[in-house]
Amino acid sequence: MAIGAARIGKWHLDPEIDTMMRLLGWGLRALRKMAVPLLALAAGLVAAWAVREHVRQRVDTLAGEHREAMVSRLVAARDLPAGTELTPAHLAIRDIPAQWAPAASIEPRDGDSVLGTRLGVALAQGDPVLSGCLARTDSASPPALAARLDPGQRALQVPVADLGTVADLLRVGDLVDIYVSFPHRGREVTAPLLQGVRVLAVPDASGGTGPAQVTLAATPNQAMRYLAARRAGTLTGLVRNRADTARIPEDPPRDLASLIGLAPEAPREPAVVILYGDRPGLSASAPGTVLADFESEHP
Repeated sequence: MAIGAARIGKWHLDPEIDTMMRLLGWGLRALRKMAVPLLALAAGLVAAWAVREHVRQRVDTLAGEHREAMVSRLVAARDLPAGTELTPAHLAIRDIPAQWAPAASIEPRDGDSVLGTRLGVALAQGDPVLSGCLARTDSASPPALAARLDPGQRALQVPVADLGTVADLLRVGDLVDIYVSFPHRGREVTAPLLQGVRVLAVPDASGGTGPAQVTLAATPNQAMRYLAARRAGTLTGLVRNRADTARIPEDPPRDLASLIGLAPEAPREPAVVILYGDRPGLSASAPGTVLADFESEHP
């Protein structure tokens, strides 16, 4: 009986095993059918990645071969007039192609040697600072005066006495304003004459023969205004900050009363002239006098 029961159990297990075998066979056949497309897809992805990497490396190689070498150089941080004594605020660092960098350009590591020197020529913002354009502040041979003038400017020499005691404090590159005071229609008025003119040269501290003079960079029109005002008025010089470019409105000349806010004096009304017969020139306030004269002449 035991053997018969075993056979009966085996009979019941055989269909399950058969089903599993059938499913396994179907899966293997499906896998064999999908294997080729999957392998082809994987091979395609690998090939695309390889091509992409090859192209990228080739592009980087070509770019590296044609990339210009860059070097860092000192340049002007803003427009700098000739005669400017260089400070860190005047300088900036810019990368420029090595083949375009002038031989006299200055590397940032040599910036300390530039500080305290004076520009012999004007530089626009971004222009490289060249060693040949610099002079020590104590140099015995400063740049030529004409080289420190901007186009359209003239060197105007002003006696120190015209600027007052402020002239003793001036340095090359400073900016000055000049005011003129002069009599006008019975009043002493004051007006701005020159504004923001740049100092090109100052008297030598050791002194010398002749009157001391300060040299200013002025336009021809400014020079004519100064020469005319010097003959007719009193001049006063003021020093302004080098970064101050504001201009004072050139209003009509003003007297002291209007400058300090006093009310102007009311103008007097002119007397009305009335003609009485053959006697012109008498004012309207004197008709009685005229009548008395008339009665005395015709009793």
